[in-house]
Amino acid sequence: MARIAYTMSRFPKVSETFVADEIAAVEARGVQVEILPLVHHRDPVTHPTGARLESRAHYVRPWSPRAIGALLWWLLRHPTTTTRTLATVVAGTARSPRFLLRSVALLPQAAWFARHCDSVGVTHVHAHFATHAATNAWVIRQLTGIPYSFTAHAHDIYVDTTFLGRKICDSTTAVVISEYGRDRMAAVAPECTERLRVLHLGVDLTEADRRRARRVPADRDRDPDRPARLLCVARLDPTKGHLYLLDAVSSLVRDGRRVELTLIGEGPDRPIVEQRISDLGLGGTVRLLGARSHDQVFDAMEAADVVVSASVEAASGDAEGIPVTLMEAMAIGVPVVATRTAGVPELVSDGTSGVLVPQRDPAALARAVAGLLDDPDRSARLADGAATQVRASFDREVVVDELLGILLDGN
Repeated sequence: MARIAYTMSRFPKVSETFVADEIAAVEARGVQVEILPLVHHRDPVTHPTGARLESRAHYVRPWSPRAIGALLWWLLRHPTTTTRTLATVVAGTARSPRFLLRSVALLPQAAWFARHCDSVGVTHVHAHFATHAATNAWVIRQLTGIPYSFTAHAHDIYVDTTFLGRKICDSTTAVVISEYGRDRMAAVAPECTERLRVLHLGVDLTEADRRRARRVPADRDRDPDRPARLLCVARLDPTKGHLYLLDAVSSLVRDGRRVELTLIGEGPDRPIVEQRISDLGLGGTVRLLGARSHDQVFDAMEAADVVVSASVEAASGDAEGIPVTLMEAMAIGVPVVATRTAGVPELVSDGTSGVLVPQRDPAALARAVAGLLDDPDRSARLADGAATQVRASFDREVVVDELLGILLDGN
């Protein structure tokens, strides 16, 4: 049986359920997976698949005795290779003090992971996110010769590209989840563009189809007297555009529309979002639920009339990849409104599978939502188109089959 390793910055993380789901799908194809997180992450809610895999993950604290012992072992047994590896990491990350410190901190940890991978017969390492997880995979490769690949998402290639070019060129494949992201990575390592491959994240269509079949009859019988249910599932941070969405909802309310907005997600902008809700007098209109389990998110999507993503490109360069929650809503058959930013247009085709509007434009958001609420037939057509588009390009089973070729055939 083939044995590979997955490494990621934090595990299990409820906002990154796609990592656990992908690992489970890979294992379902008969591959053994070693799980190597840099941080043991704990959320107040859990994802069932992540919780199941959590007990099998190898958690090693940076600079713990066993991590330092592993680094010393490599230095004693392979001094030239190990010293060159450490020096390359320091030189490659020196231009970014924050990246340098984090990279140096993970070196003993990576040394332990390298010994473990070597001892249990791992043949390939795959990292999720192009920053420190990919650095971990790179160090393992330098010490053991085990090839690696990584999946790049969004902030990990938009904000700080320190050491990224080297990691792209030394990988078997640098997977990126959008064409937009591929172009950004190609600019970092133009000499290694043959390593880049676009492979979208996928969603579980079996669960989505079950939800959609249950949702459609209920949608036909919708009570016209209840408020329209709007939903946004996104981490509370600047790139998600919550403040623009709240302004749009305020506009809808001022126009006399009965709407309620549910926000699911947690993050550093929570106090700012709460203040805007208060300032706009939306306390009775907006529900801020915080983090929720995957099943609870699906329940909210199934009940929603419109799912909205108001993402923006931040001044730092941070932006969306392709939001998995938007894929899931579309797969369930919910009409979506999203901003035309980063990789989102690769998922939502304006007028075919949803409505796209300019970023940072609350008035456009409000008009798009109102247009869907006022035209049920159009909403139904777009919802059907959304489900069709996700099935064609974002089926997790198809994506994992393609990814498995990289994990098992990469040299």
